[in-house]
Parts: sequence; structure tokens; C-alpha cells
Amino acid sequence: MIKAIERIATYYANFDAPTSLDMKVFYWMLNNGYDAVGKDVRELRKTLSSETFQQIVSNYPTPKLTLEQIQEITRDYPFQLPLEIIDLYQKANGCLPIDLADTSKDWNSLDNYFEFPLITDNSFFSLEKAMSMYKALARQAMHDDKIDPRWFPIDCFEDLILAVIGSEQQQVTSPVISFYDSDFLPKIEWPSLTNMLLAWVEIREQSLNEHEHEFEIEKIHKKYGKGKSKI
Repeated sequence: MIKAIERIATYYANFDAPTSLDMKVFYWMLNNGYDAVGKDVRELRKTLSSETFQQIVSNYPTPKLTLEQIQEITRDYPFQLPLEIIDLYQKANGCLPIDLADTSKDWNSLDNYFEFPLITDNSFFSLEKAMSMYKALARQAMHDDKIDPRWFPIDCFEDLILAVIGSEQQQVTSPVISFYDSDFLPKIEWPSLTNMLLAWVEIREQSLNEHEHEFEIEKIHKKYGKGKSKI
């Protein structure tokens, strides 16, 4: 997992893309009546007072977590999360770092992270949000035996949920599964989250897109085991 994160961080160091904080400010402005559509995100930030800006920042979780914080947040999860998830949240909490080689960066600032798209344009869940969704699933599991209480959600899009699987004894990795909250029928997407991230960055390093490079993308997906595992 660490190698995957480092590779993605290096890839994003080559772009002057909006940071995680830029995007959080943008969505806050959209939701609070500001005319933000079609505007430059960084220019929008300059229009806010320092008090408003600090209020926005304070409403978001820290961009990375200590092991102790992870254990505290997940204390109500009765299984062991895979080590790759622990590594992920220690490096970034619902985002990913940009250019880890730059040792001068403040890793407590969301301006040194970006929103990582898993199944949507938004990033994976912060650990706090993941636990909130897990608790909702656990309540449903009491009345629906199709829901496995080991499932730990990491992202969603409308009614499609992406999750990893915890275990009694901690494992290094976990399959990444998807299911709809209308039927809870799981499908394994990737053999691990690490493989998923490696496939994602390799496709972008080669500047491949779905419309023109379907064969090349499929080859990378096979390399990292997309859809090969079965439940």
C-alpha cells in the first residue's frame, strides 16, 4: 500500500491541480449560496474572509491519522481491518498526499493533499464517515442476513457501495467488493485496495482513456486482478 501511495503522490506532483482544501472550499461555497459555478477554485478562496476560511477548515477531519486515532475511531468495529487500510489512513484520511518526496511540506494541511476518485469524482471516505456508514450497515444487518457485518465501506455513489472485508485475525490485504444497498449482493472488484490503486495510477501514468485505449486498460486491469476473484 505504501508503494502505491508514494507512486500516486509522485504522479500528482506533476500537476497544478486543485488541492483537497481547494475542493472543500468550493463545495462549501456551492452549498452556501455563493456563485461558484465555472469559477477558478483558488481565486474563490481569496474572496473569503480569514474567519470564514478557518471555520471551513475546522469542519473537516485531520488529513492523516495516527494509529491511536484509527483505533479510537474504529473501536465499535468488531473485526480487524486489513493492514493496507491502516497504512492508507495513516498516510491520508479521505484524501491522498501530493509529492511525499518534498520533506518541507506540512502534512497537517489539506493543501498538500488531493481528492482521490475511487468510484466517483469525490475521494474515499474519511475514517469517521466510513465508521458512520458501517454503523448504519450493522443496524441493517440485524434484520437482513445478506449483509455481512465484516463489510467496511470506503466509498459510495448513489446506492452503490465500495467496501473492504475485516477479519477475526488481521490480514495484510482485503478484497475490494461492491454491492447495492437495494440487494446487498457483493461482487469482488479487486483482490486488494493496493492493486486497485496501482492499476489506477498506471493507467494515468500512460495517459490512457476509456474511449481510445480500451485494450490497454483491460490489460492493466488483468495485470492487477480486476474481477478475477470470487466470493
